[in-house]
Amino acid sequence: MKPINDFPAMWENDEARVDVCYSAAGVSTTVIVTSKFTGKILIADVGDGTLRDLLSMFKTEFVEEIDMICITHGHFDHMGGLHSLLGFMRDWNRGPALDILTPAGSIEVLNMVRGFREAYRDTTSFRIRLQEVRPGVGFDTDFFKLNVFDVEHSGMENPNDEDVLMPAVGYRILLGDTTISYTGDTRMCESTKDLVRDADLAIIEATLDSPPDSGHRVHLTLDEARELASLAKDAMLIHRIPKIDGASKLPK
Repeated sequence: MKPINDFPAMWENDEARVDVCYSAAGVSTTVIVTSKFTGKILIADVGDGTLRDLLSMFKTEFVEEIDMICITHGHFDHMGGLHSLLGFMRDWNRGPALDILTPAGSIEVLNMVRGFREAYRDTTSFRIRLQEVRPGVGFDTDFFKLNVFDVEHSGMENPNDEDVLMPAVGYRILLGDTTISYTGDTRMCESTKDLVRDADLAIIEATLDSPPDSGHRVHLTLDEARELASLAKDAMLIHRIPKIDGASKLPK
């Protein structure tokens, strides 16, 4: 079998380190931002394998150091690892409250977190603060500042195959003087250009090699991702189609 992901990536400056340990469309994507000053961690999207990658990077120290989790949309490859991560932090008796940001109306994330709370309400050592965010709204903690941007993404949720957008956002993260932008999944739109413009690092999905012949535009092409990357000071292109022998289906 060929490698499923050609684009593992790390970026750093004096203030921040950014790790994309794994990113493949329709499988999993997780972005880990670590403050070099405080050791605090922000996780943007929580795909399958996030817990494994955190243990590999930090052993168990991350249990107390995760400051917030920011989810761009409810597709499984962007939030499928959340339950196991919360469960591990519960087993290790995390103390600080945890903020989880999700686009307003993202039923996949809302239902998963509510289900976890219901199952473990009396035996979870930390408070889970679920925050539904909307474009144009900021969210600050003691360690990270975020602005929320609208992006345009859809999937297979609509049974009529109409071009109906799902709740989806991108995040612009400020850590000290460093700005990190993350598009999540999106097609090309003006708000995505505003999201990445002048960022020290723009993390951009680059799913498609070329535009689809028909159907709705769901993802960026590699050329479109490169166009967006030119607006930022530096960029990572992630979320490529996985290279798996015998598999050719395009993930939505």
